Amino acid sequence: MTDDILRRQAIMPAAPAAAASLIEPLLAEVAGAGAEPVSLTLDYGPFAAAGARVTIEAQVERATRTLVFAYARLLSSEGQVLAAGSAVFRKPAPIINAG
Repeated sequence: MTDDILRRQAIMPAAPAAAASLIEPLLAEVAGAGAEPVSLTLDYGPFAAAGARVTIEAQVERATRTLVFAYARLLSSEGQVLAAGSAVFRKPAPIINAG
């Protein structure tokens, strides 16, 4: 796991997939520009009401030449884990200059 943790403060939205809507964009950001999602898994903990202040943390667990494995947590203002997610992203293919 890398030491670089992205953190964002947010307000819990009123949506059926509220946790996913907060976690997935930060996972994509930590995976890097142009990375395409391959899989996403979310595990839910205690319910958080719409309007609650939350923190989202994400970091790269491991990266290969072609894939990025990332992990994220959605935390209550008291630090309780409300949801956790892991994702795999495909890195963009390098541009080869043939000319």
